[in-house]
Amino acid sequence: MKIVHFLALVAVAILALFIGYFAGTQTKESPVADMVASVVSPDEQGTASSEPDSTVLATVNGEKITDHDVETLYNSLPQQYRQAPFTLLKPQLVDQLVSMQVIEQAAEAEKYGEQADFEDRLAAVRSQLIQEYYLKKKIDELVTDDMVKAEYDKITADFKHEEEVHARHILLKTEQEAEDVIKLLNEGGDFTALAKEYSTGPSGPQGGDLGYFTKERMVPEFAEVAFKMDKGDYSKNPVKTQFGYHVIKVEDKRQTQPPSLEEKQAEIQGQLTSAAVEKLVNDLKATAEIVILEPAKNEKADEKDMKEDSKSESTETPASNEQPATDAPKATETPDSTKKD
Repeated sequence: MKIVHFLALVAVAILALFIGYFAGTQTKESPVADMVASVVSPDEQGTASSEPDSTVLATVNGEKITDHDVETLYNSLPQQYRQAPFTLLKPQLVDQLVSMQVIEQAAEAEKYGEQADFEDRLAAVRSQLIQEYYLKKKIDELVTDDMVKAEYDKITADFKHEEEVHARHILLKTEQEAEDVIKLLNEGGDFTALAKEYSTGPSGPQGGDLGYFTKERMVPEFAEVAFKMDKGDYSKNPVKTQFGYHVIKVEDKRQTQPPSLEEKQAEIQGQLTSAAVEKLVNDLKATAEIVILEPAKNEKADEKDMKEDSKSESTETPASNEQPATDAPKATETPDSTKKD
């Protein structure tokens, strides 16, 4: 049975009601971006069955609908629809294929495939598919794993390691409150539990956990103390900042590391692909004979527009003597504060 790929969109419209998902749209920045996205988008991929003569599930006027047909349609759906189990969707997919087949047979019987506008549409679809196929093959040639690795090495070559601290803190309103908490810690109190009980900062419910941070990410008073402390220590005196009084505990210290190749691979591959496609298109344009025709000028229309513009200028009222309003002063920005709490 022949399945036209874009008819999967019909299945999507029906399955949306069954599954409860809604497909979004995505704005592309340029025609080249459109072409790249259509080629490399993971939502377009699927693994069809390798058994075209699989189990027959239904027939429509003798035309077979098989397991292979159902799997092909399922794999052509956008990723969000394929999150639903195949077995759950299978009955709806079979029904959809039956609907698609009766429509196709009716169209063929009435010779819609021989109509001129259908031939034009078919040519447009073929044009799009051959462009996508060409770009896919070229991208496979032009963007290799070795190129991605080389770009990753170049990006990370100048990476500078910095010290990071993993700290917790208990934020309090007054110095006396901070000293009271330090006294509880000196008596063996648990820092995490005390942070959950007493901290006024947003990290309080998480035991005051600030995660890892570099020195410049915290206000100077806080960072100066935290980075001088050893792993496992807590501050024996309250640390005052514009937010209040802190009691700090250092959980760990380490050196920052560059992102792994796995973390950067998709980003690098996307950048290399965009650059490769743009260069490919520009090179093809450079060797092609391209003629862009200017639309014929309507001299009478231009003359009429000039007369109307002249008339409009003569009827304008003179400008008043009022001074233009000045821009309102910008609000004073608050200084950069602690990035965590």
